[in-house]
Amino acid sequence: MKRKLLPFAIAAAVAVPGVALAEATIYGKLNVSLRNVDTSEDIWELESHASRLGFKGDAELDYGLSAIYQLEYEISPDQEDGGSSDDVFKQRDIFVGLKGSFGTFKVGNMDTPLKKAQGKVDLFSDVVDMNILLDGENRQDNALRYTSPKFADMFTIDTMIEVGDGATDEDGNERDGLTEGTSIALIAGDKKYKAQPFYAALAYENDITENKGISIIRAVAGYKINDITLGALYQQSEGELESNEDYDDDGFLLSAAYKMDKVTFKGQYVSSDQSVDSKGPIDGEGGEMFTLGVDYKLGKKTKTYVYYGDGENDADAELTVYGLGLEHKF
Repeated sequence: MKRKLLPFAIAAAVAVPGVALAEATIYGKLNVSLRNVDTSEDIWELESHASRLGFKGDAELDYGLSAIYQLEYEISPDQEDGGSSDDVFKQRDIFVGLKGSFGTFKVGNMDTPLKKAQGKVDLFSDVVDMNILLDGENRQDNALRYTSPKFADMFTIDTMIEVGDGATDEDGNERDGLTEGTSIALIAGDKKYKAQPFYAALAYENDITENKGISIIRAVAGYKINDITLGALYQQSEGELESNEDYDDDGFLLSAAYKMDKVTFKGQYVSSDQSVDSKGPIDGEGGEMFTLGVDYKLGKKTKTYVYYGDGENDADAELTVYGLGLEHKF
């Protein structure tokens, strides 16, 4: 879809949300908070947290196959600095594929299996995301992805390879192979804790463009007992950066949530000992982040929430953030 046509698609989505139009389901989420961010200076701002608009669908084919597709764009209801309409849309997962008894095959731009292996243990995803301190939260283009059917009613294998596509890296080397980067995950249980009260995943990723020269191993576990949900993630990253610096990082996340009727209380701790500067807002050689929050359900697809996060890195740079937000899905 050409960018100039996207405003018309948005108008259709607003007029007829969450329904099938021309065999495509239109869906999305608006998530915005008023927050205060204090790093080197104290700033009040309206921030969109991965608000999105998407189109997805499937069509039955011969031989027991189905064609599947998805086009998802990040949208910015809080468009910054008076930017043009061209700044409103940012590509998210966009793919086409085939689905059958063999599993699902997709081609396009997608979250890596290692990223998806996180499940839902990051309780503040998109708001005070764990990628502030941890590697591996990447979406990769030029990707071929295969996801197996569930076997033993529990296990799934998710694999992805990055095709080089003739791209040239910063060192002038062409990435033109069939498998320039790889990502694979073994998943067990249910990340929504409905089919099973537990979730677990083991994932490995190597030389994905966003983390070129880096390999990552990630282990994830989650468990729900009554109204309490516990989560944990541990990962190791190592390799050599394009600057020829050796890179090493051990990091982990611990999270807990307690649901009481329409209210959910959440807490999370993330720690990292990155050997070089991280990419987050508290750049430095590792650090820690502690976050608390409360969600209140206003309806099946709408919630309001408050959150507070406090972190620092090993260079004593600090980040404090707190806010009030509203999220609506359609």
